[in-house]
Amino acid sequence: MLYIKFNIQDASKYEDFQKLYEHLVNIRKPGFQFEEEGPEFDWDRMTEEEVEKATKQLIDFLDEEPEVRRYREFIPEYTHLFLENYLKVDNEKLQSLGIQEVLSIFNYLEYGFEVDFDHLKKIDQHLGIIEFSTGNYPFGGLERFLITLKAFGLLPTECFDGFTICTFEWVSDFEYNTTTFPEKTKDYLKKYKN
Repeated sequence: MLYIKFNIQDASKYEDFQKLYEHLVNIRKPGFQFEEEGPEFDWDRMTEEEVEKATKQLIDFLDEEPEVRRYREFIPEYTHLFLENYLKVDNEKLQSLGIQEVLSIFNYLEYGFEVDFDHLKKIDQHLGIIEFSTGNYPFGGLERFLITLKAFGLLPTECFDGFTICTFEWVSDFEYNTTTFPEKTKDYLKKYKN
């Protein structure tokens, strides 16, 4: 079982992440389909002015991509700003290779992070863990998920990525150093083989 342990820096932000987590669990269920509910109007009882407003609202709804609506539903403004700053740094490194947008991280969470989420739980008031599994490698990589956790005020401290247990030492908002623990990894792997 893969996992990431994290420090909970703000309980309300943890609750915000729980909503995103539930969404990510749901879309991975077999047969899942998005429910796109647009605005509903009682056209027969509307004045001409109300019809004009409703028509504009309906056109705006239809012009917006469904993933943008989901992004706004599950990504709070403080998380959006953090991810925007992360991509700004990333885009400066990429320069002419291409510019990434914040929506690409949401797309990664929904489709590119090829894992099944098994558990999200608090170990205590200040510590949590997210456990997940995958049938393939590299399963989309961990970095963007680590940054997403951090954007929700959940500071990753330790993980098992399928190969080794390591800890994170954050040297900036977006960069970290890792320390691996081969003996701890062996013990952990023995536990799951039995």
